[in-house]
Amino acid sequence: MRWDLSNSAVDSVFRSKVERLSDQNLGDCYQCGKCSGGCPVVPNTQSSPSRVMRMVQLGMEEDAMVDDLVWSCAGCGTCTGRCPEGVDTARVIDAVRAVADARDVSLPQQCAAVRTFYKAFLGSVRDFGRLSEVGLMGGYNINSGRFWTNVAKAPWFLLKGKVGLSAHRVRQLDRLARVFERVENIERAILEDIDRSRSEEEA
Repeated sequence: MRWDLSNSAVDSVFRSKVERLSDQNLGDCYQCGKCSGGCPVVPNTQSSPSRVMRMVQLGMEEDAMVDDLVWSCAGCGTCTGRCPEGVDTARVIDAVRAVADARDVSLPQQCAAVRTFYKAFLGSVRDFGRLSEVGLMGGYNINSGRFWTNVAKAPWFLLKGKVGLSAHRVRQLDRLARVFERVENIERAILEDIDRSRSEEEA
């Protein structure tokens, strides 16, 4: 991978979007690697939190958005807790995912499967106010095209009471719906504002 250290790379639209969405100053990261040293996901990926941070710092949009660490991140916050500069690395990674979703980026198969699960999980929480196992499994199976995944185990889950056929909604679900709507509006406004500002600069 070729690393571009030019001013245009460092002052990229992608970096601006990630910084605004995450509310983090990426210049504070000096690549000490402590975030990667504690990450429980690193042994199962080809990348690391520090590598993702460096790609964002250098405006490597295409590489960062399809990085397997970005989509495998569990959001545990270990990287954030270990950062000597107090950079919330987990929020930066989440912001990269948000930019990728906004652009509807085509992902490698493994990353796409994680994104499908991620969306099914959030969809279940949005619809019911809590995680619905049936909703999660159904949403993932349908949207991933893997219709029969875990179907053979379904009778055992039902008999043991691990899952129920009906999902229980929380009270005042409309409040949660407003939270989702507000976050989506904030993210959309930030992305549109940065795109508009950069277009005006280039005009």
